[in-house]
Amino acid sequence: MIFGSEYVLSSEESEEYTSKISNFVDEKMHEIAETENTGDTTRIALMAAFDIADQIARQRTRHGEDRIRIDKALKRLEQHIDDKKK
Repeated sequence: MIFGSEYVLSSEESEEYTSKISNFVDEKMHEIAETENTGDTTRIALMAAFDIADQIARQRTRHGEDRIRIDKALKRLEQHIDDKKK
């Protein structure tokens, strides 16, 4: 159940995983509904989708930044090892 409505969801993932994602969306919609003064379910769903997309984009940015730092650290380590071999 998502925001009071039943949906039949089909996924290649397990039922447990699909339920977990459904619950996440439901919680996000209820969170938005509590802070917004609207009963428009479509607006709430859109705002929840935007918020979830924002979270994903921020996570990807952090992941990319982490990857750059790791690559730089590996290069420094490789250079240090090469210098010690000489």
